[in-house]
Amino acid sequence: MKKFLLILIAVTFYAQADLKISLEEELETLMPKVIEWRHDIHQYPELGNREFRTSNKIKVHLESLGIEVESGIAYTGLVGMIKGGKPGPTIALRADMDALPVEEKTGLPFASKVRTTYLGNDVGVMHACGHDAHVAILMGVAEFLAKNKEELKGNVMLIFQPAEEGPPEDEGGGAKMMLQEGIFERYKPEVIFGLHVTNIPNGVLSVKSGPAMAAASAYRITVKGVQAHGSTPWSGIDPIMATAQLIESLNTVVSRRINIINNPAVLSVGLVQAGTRNNIIPEESMIMGTIRTFDPVLRKEIYDEIEQIAAGVAVGTGTEIKVEFDVGGFYPVTFNNPELVSKMTDSLKQASPGKFYESNTPVTGAEDFSYFSQEIPGLYFWLGINKPGAEASANFGDKTEVAGNHSPYFYVDDSALDEGVKALTYLVLDYPEKF
Repeated sequence: MKKFLLILIAVTFYAQADLKISLEEELETLMPKVIEWRHDIHQYPELGNREFRTSNKIKVHLESLGIEVESGIAYTGLVGMIKGGKPGPTIALRADMDALPVEEKTGLPFASKVRTTYLGNDVGVMHACGHDAHVAILMGVAEFLAKNKEELKGNVMLIFQPAEEGPPEDEGGGAKMMLQEGIFERYKPEVIFGLHVTNIPNGVLSVKSGPAMAAASAYRITVKGVQAHGSTPWSGIDPIMATAQLIESLNTVVSRRINIINNPAVLSVGLVQAGTRNNIIPEESMIMGTIRTFDPVLRKEIYDEIEQIAAGVAVGTGTEIKVEFDVGGFYPVTFNNPELVSKMTDSLKQASPGKFYESNTPVTGAEDFSYFSQEIPGLYFWLGINKPGAEASANFGDKTEVAGNHSPYFYVDDSALDEGVKALTYLVLDYPEKF
């Protein structure tokens, strides 16, 4: 019996090794397709819950591979199921599809020229966070795994998710809605993996065990005054002046009013709207921003501080101020299962030899992958997509090389995408043997 088990383990090991060798050989023909898919998706980006073209492109591709596809989940989301030829768990892989309301300034030949209306404003649309790369990578992984499905232990659930950046306020969407619509109940994945491209050195893979990314909440503060002519400001109540006081005071919440020594936090203002003309003091103004935390107690303290500041400004200026939190939803902390990270690190190391590191520092970015990893063990890692030799820089000296996510200059170097394809594929191949 013992001899039989040893033979079985050896056969399984060599089967895995053969598939990894096959992937290396097929990358030469697979990666040009991955790059072509990314460029096309990049050129035609779509905002959250509006990823109709992207979703259809994915659906056509998956069905051409013989993969069963369920579409129309959370508006535009898709799930594809690859059924392996051998017994084993169902492993979920996730890619997000949506773009951002950012006007692209990269000058690339396939740069986006798409425009749309967002929050009442005419804006450009750009894959400024690399979701085009995530989709193309997972399409490539799907092609390889579908071709070799008879050798797979278990099933692979491919999740193409809309609205990661946040859905329109009154619609709902994203990972939370996909779960509410029952995808985990129907497909029963045991574990989930995902990646995110970012401006670290080319081909580097990095993971942080435990709390890896912050919880995120959007807030909105509406200030109501009394409209007046700009030449007689004393005849009205100026909401813009009150808003200026608010912004100045909000910037003291994290820097002066709470203790963040052991728990990092961020409070930022990202949107200010007021007025229609230079000589009219408007009746109303509005600001929106984001709050990033790792501790729910600290988050509640920040909420309380904001409300106290707003109440004080209202009294001091004679305005009426309304504060709203979790506008458009709330993202929990993205948590990487420590056991999963420990056992799957070797797979990431193999996928990018000499370019893997395990981080000890969480980031204050946020991800609605967190909803998935609240339900089942999850592992979410970073892929570096700088040009070879380019380092990230705080001053963004050469914006096409080092600009960060959400920048109009954000750049993905295609030569790094093969590490992403290998990483997700290796995780699928290795997981059944380690758990």
